[in-house]
Amino acid sequence: MHPVGFRRSADIRTVQLAWRDQASEARGRLRAALWPAAQAALAAGLAWLVAHDVLGHAQPFFAPIAAAIALSTSGVRRGRRILQMVAGVMLGIGVGEAASSVIGTSALSVGIVVLITMAAALLAGFGFFSEGMMFVNQSTASAILVVALHKHGTGAERLVDALVGGAVAGVIGVGLFPAEPLALMRKAEREVLRSLAGALGRIGDLMHGGVRPEADWTLAAAQDIHSQLAALAAARMTARANVRIAPRRWRLRGAVALEDARIGRLDLLANAVLSLFRVSADALDEGDALAAALSSSVIALAEVLGTLAQAPQPWPPDVCSQVAARVNSTIAAVGSRSASRAPLIASIIRATGRDVLAVLPSPAR
Repeated sequence: MHPVGFRRSADIRTVQLAWRDQASEARGRLRAALWPAAQAALAAGLAWLVAHDVLGHAQPFFAPIAAAIALSTSGVRRGRRILQMVAGVMLGIGVGEAASSVIGTSALSVGIVVLITMAAALLAGFGFFSEGMMFVNQSTASAILVVALHKHGTGAERLVDALVGGAVAGVIGVGLFPAEPLALMRKAEREVLRSLAGALGRIGDLMHGGVRPEADWTLAAAQDIHSQLAALAAARMTARANVRIAPRRWRLRGAVALEDARIGRLDLLANAVLSLFRVSADALDEGDALAAALSSSVIALAEVLGTLAQAPQPWPPDVCSQVAARVNSTIAAVGSRSASRAPLIASIIRATGRDVLAVLPSPAR
C-alpha cells in the first residue's frame, strides 16, 4: 500500500547494514594494529626519556618521532622502515642545518630547502631506500622542522636524537617484539586465498547463469588479487628478515624456509586464477555457450580455496585430504567442449587445480 515508504525503509536498512559492516571492519583494523601501536608508543616514550633525561637534550623531538613512525601500526618490514626513517631524518637534518645557516628562515627558504632535500633524497635513494616514499618524506619533513625551529648549534644534538629514536625502535620492534614470522605469512596467505576464492566464486556463478560480468569487475578483482599478493610478498620478506636478525626467531629458520617455499607457489596459483576468470569473462562477454561442467568446476575450486582460507593453520591433515580429493575429482571431470573458448577454460581449470595441489603440504597431494 505504501511502496515509497517500503523503499525508504529498505534504503535505511541498507545504509544501516553498510555502516555496520564498516564499523566491524574498523574494529578489526584496530584490533590488528593495537599491539604494534602500543609498541610504537612505548618506543616513543623511551626515546624521549633517553634523549631528554639521560642525554640532557632540551627538546629531543626527533627521538620520539623517529621511534614512533619507524614502528608505526604494522609489524611488517620494520627493520627496513627503521633504517629508512633514521637515514631520512639524518639527511633532512643535515640539509636543513646547512641551508638555514646560509639562507635563514623564510617562506622562500622553506621552499628551497624542500626542493634541495627531495632532490638529495632521490639521488641518495638506492636499494631498499628507494622503496616507497618513507625515505624522501622523512628527509623533507625533518629539513622543514630544522628550518622552522632553527636554533644555532643544535644540529649534532638532533642527529643524536634521531639515532636514539631508531635504536630504541630497533630494540623494541626487532629485538624484543619481532613479528611472529609463521603467523605473519599465514595471515597474508589467507587473504590471498580469500581473494582468489571470491573471484572464482563470482565468475563461476556468472558462468552458471550465462550472465555477463559487470563493467570493470574483472579489473577490480585483478587489482584486489595483486594487492593481496603484494602484501604476501612483504610478509614473506619480513619473515625471512626476522629469522635472520631477531635472536628470538632464530629457532624458526628451518620452519620459515619450508613455509616460504610452499607459500611461494601461490604466485602460480594466482596467475592461473587470473587467467581463468579473464578468459571466462571474455567468453561471457561474447556470448559463448559454456558447459555446465565448467561452471561447476570453477565453483568447486572457489569452495576449495574458501575452505583453505578459513581452515586453521597449519592445515589439519583431514582438511588437506578432503581438498586434494575434491581438486583431483574436479581436474578429472573437466573435459574440452565444442565452444570456442571452452577447451582453453578447461585447460586453465586443470592448471589451477594442479596449482592448488602444489600449495598443499606434500603428503596430501
